[in-house]
Amino acid sequence: MKLLCAGFLALLLKLLLAASTSGTNDARTWEHDLTTLRTAGFAELYRSGVQYRSPAGALLPRQGFIHPPAILNGLRIIGGLQDTTGLPLRFWLRAACALADAGTLALLWGMFRSRTELLIMALSPLSILISGFHGNTDPIMMFFVVAAVLFAERSSASRFEIASGAAFGIACSVKLIPLIFAPAILVCLPGVRPRLKWLAASAVVWFTLSLPYMAQEPLLILRSMLGYGSVTGVWGFSLISGLLGAGHSYNPLAKWAALLAASCLPLVVRWRLFAQCGLIAFSFLFLSPGFGLQYLAWTIPWTILLGRRSMIVYNLVAAAFALSVYAAASQNTSAGIYADLLNSLHFPVMALMGMVCWITIAVIIWRLNIETLWVDRNPALPATPGVPRSIAAAPDC
Repeated sequence: MKLLCAGFLALLLKLLLAASTSGTNDARTWEHDLTTLRTAGFAELYRSGVQYRSPAGALLPRQGFIHPPAILNGLRIIGGLQDTTGLPLRFWLRAACALADAGTLALLWGMFRSRTELLIMALSPLSILISGFHGNTDPIMMFFVVAAVLFAERSSASRFEIASGAAFGIACSVKLIPLIFAPAILVCLPGVRPRLKWLAASAVVWFTLSLPYMAQEPLLILRSMLGYGSVTGVWGFSLISGLLGAGHSYNPLAKWAALLAASCLPLVVRWRLFAQCGLIAFSFLFLSPGFGLQYLAWTIPWTILLGRRSMIVYNLVAAAFALSVYAAASQNTSAGIYADLLNSLHFPVMALMGMVCWITIAVIIWRLNIETLWVDRNPALPATPGVPRSIAAAPDC
């Protein structure tokens, strides 16, 4: 009952934020994406992106459209809701994120039944800020990633392999970043045939959701998706490298190095799948040269691995980071608070607070290694002080 009330309260807070604020420039970009899609067509959207002015009148940099083609169908659906209800697209996008968070919480409850940790996750201030205010698709993507992991851990029945592959295909239809979890899931599946079924289900779902756009302009779409590099120089090694004057030598290869390192972790550590995916998510974010505040949503489902105190500390640090950047970039508009994250004036705040968050993630990676190894070496032992009960309860692959 407490978890249900906490989940409902969090959902309500996110919806209130979505209804009363304008969100960030990400939310505004989606609205201009829809306008370009309707007026100029999807090929022009991929080819040229969008450019628009902030509510204060500043001309913002051109924003490329780098999303999988299935998102175009999602944009049309949300655009229809906007036309029917009169509520702006930015509200419906964040409402979808809030509902996805509720779905993720339900999946984790089915996986762990660890009520205190789930209560902390339900009321996560980081989740409330990203889903209720920011305005991007990362929480939706993570719901399907968690679903894919849940079904893969139950892959002794063939229907779960297909369900896992289908969920993963949907996740990759939102963004391509879930590909970093694919090696861990494939290693977890019991044998060649289940892996082929999983790959086939993922590919079929992804391609089906991408129609008709992928069939019409495959090279243009692939070039746009794979060419995305995110904002560099404000996070982790990229920031340190820039401060030392070596930014240009570090960044070009760092994205691919981070992807490769995170994806190959299942070949080095043979943990339970959920724990592996948590380590992959935190490790990729730690190594990534590019950064956006919405990327912190990638870590939220896996925080249940950390135990209560560590969950609280991480959520407070990450939420303080997000809130400080939003506050530094905020403007008061007729549509409510708007955070212009493309304004370079907020970068010093992002760099300073981001370094604190980045160091916290480094500590979390270290703790995950120590604690998970302890449980795996002592599988018959109950959870001990300092070792999250949720890791011990996670099913083996």
